[in-house]
Amino acid sequence: MNQLVRMSQIGEAETIKEPSADLRVPFAQSGAFVCKFIIGEPTERAVCCGAPVQDGKSWCAYHRRIVFEPTRPGRIR
Repeated sequence: MNQLVRMSQIGEAETIKEPSADLRVPFAQSGAFVCKFIIGEPTERAVCCGAPVQDGKSWCAYHRRIVFEPTRPGRIR
């Protein structure tokens, strides 16, 4: 998998249902309002999630919870 996954986030992502594999589209053909999370390895034939997104985001709610690490109090940036 090419995206960063923190073990602490795996349980959180399970609270949101994973998008259907039927929504997957080739990355080169993905539109402006679909999840760009790449499934598998990023190659010239990459396939992305394809689930609908809101507010111009790049990833659906399921994949956004996997990709982003929540901020922790007292963390130095």
